[in-house]
Amino acid sequence: MTSAIDILARTAFAASLVLAAGIAGAAPTGPEAVVTGPADFRPELAHKLQKSESPRDWALGAQLLETRPPTDANLRERLAILQKAARAAPGDRLVQALWSGVSSGQHCRAHMACGNSETLARLDPDNAANWVAVVSSAWKSGNNRMADEAIARMAASGRYNEHIGEAIGAWRDLFQRNPPPKGATADPSGQAGYVLSLALDEAEASAIPPTAPLVDACSKAKHPDAGDRHFENCGRAGRLLMGRAQTIQGRMAGVAVLRASRAGSKADIERIRNVTWQAEQMAKIDATLDNDAVARQNFMNLIQANDSEVAAMHYELTIFGAALTPPADWKQTVGGHPVEPLDDTATP
Repeated sequence: MTSAIDILARTAFAASLVLAAGIAGAAPTGPEAVVTGPADFRPELAHKLQKSESPRDWALGAQLLETRPPTDANLRERLAILQKAARAAPGDRLVQALWSGVSSGQHCRAHMACGNSETLARLDPDNAANWVAVVSSAWKSGNNRMADEAIARMAASGRYNEHIGEAIGAWRDLFQRNPPPKGATADPSGQAGYVLSLALDEAEASAIPPTAPLVDACSKAKHPDAGDRHFENCGRAGRLLMGRAQTIQGRMAGVAVLRASRAGSKADIERIRNVTWQAEQMAKIDATLDNDAVARQNFMNLIQANDSEVAAMHYELTIFGAALTPPADWKQTVGGHPVEPLDDTATP
């Protein structure tokens, strides 16, 4: 009997052939065409998008003003654009995610009064992913009480969804309307592969909240005087991320949070091993996807259709013949060295 995911995968694969051909074909002409040099593509597109009537276009354009790797370049301009977009589209989850993420950054208050780290949490308070920006903002400003309350809200939540599929859909649409110039990349899979990589990278930056401040706030080694309740909540938050995050990064962040809190027990070992094993196996498969635009397109179609990178990962692991659980003698390695599941000194 054909499973639903098999049907989805075949449909996605067929669609990928059409979409890949369209992306690799001639660049469009008319008002939506972008004709520019590779070095100027991101900032020129960013400024072009500010002429759009769509607040989401404005917000995505603001992200394009950031450098890669991030340096907080053009921060004042990005904040002004995102503030305008957030006010114009208060119910757009992706716009609010971009605004909430940047407005919780460490340099925000040095540029303008923007403190809107709670906007996404107010929009959907039951999604623990929306409280990460609140933890980050509170922790960076020294408001330990607010950080504790946000971690407690995370611990009491039943969901952790970064909505990576929605972000991928938004960026793929954007780059189909505004393709990069020919010759903008040396990507081995060509222009189609470059556009897919670009869309995935931007989607991850849009959707996945930085969790380093959460790990730091939950570190018992760094904050030994914090109360037991604090670390218990951190442990619950870590387990939530490991079990319910919809991205690989999110699940690995859960491992880091649980380890840092030292709230893990023997009951957590199997889940930690499963998460770290799957992430390691998927990293091996990524090399294949990076060199095959159709396979990568299929992978992204699955993420978008399920709004879940984890669901797509499980499918790819099965297709490539990789088990979802590790052998009994397997150990995660970090920096080439094996680590124990509950080792709080290991950074996954």
